[in-house]
Amino acid sequence: MFEGVGRRLDQSTGLLVNIGQNSLNGYERNVLFRNNGDGTFTDVAFVNGVDRVEDGRGLSIFDFDRDGREDILIRNYQQPAQLLRNQGARRHWLQVKLVGVRSNRDAVGARLQITTIGGKQSRTVTTGSAYLSNSSLVQHFGLGAATVVDALEVVWPSGQRTRLEHLPADRRYAIIEGQNMTFVRAGTNP
Repeated sequence: MFEGVGRRLDQSTGLLVNIGQNSLNGYERNVLFRNNGDGTFTDVAFVNGVDRVEDGRGLSIFDFDRDGREDILIRNYQQPAQLLRNQGARRHWLQVKLVGVRSNRDAVGARLQITTIGGKQSRTVTTGSAYLSNSSLVQHFGLGAATVVDALEVVWPSGQRTRLEHLPADRRYAIIEGQNMTFVRAGTNP
């Protein structure tokens, strides 16, 4: 049981302990995992300078500058938000923004799957993906060396399906449920 701001109950003695301005969570180093492509991940936070020790509260992942590389916005306790711009190598990518008509407007719950020469990837449109924050509703797929997506399949929350083929990479596509039209915004990736 907690009582008062900046105080907590010491479980061993049952007495209140003054923790001052310290967080109940403490200050743990942030982690950033790289997908090794074989079902394992490697923490690369130190190498990329994001292994910060601030008391994290929120995290959003989105393409801030629309260059095809996802950026990170961090919100720490009693500190201004910090934007970490991705300066990594440019590779090919595809972004998809879904607009529901029969389904909910943001297409929350929709499942997307792409097929490229490198294999298959899938995403599900979600909201409330992090504590006190949310990531972009635009679905991002890293394509590596692939310059074309052979197929994109969308299963909408309504059960309706959309299939598009031979989509050029390095673009953001907007797909409206039930329409055969796709709106494209070319990227800045060479």
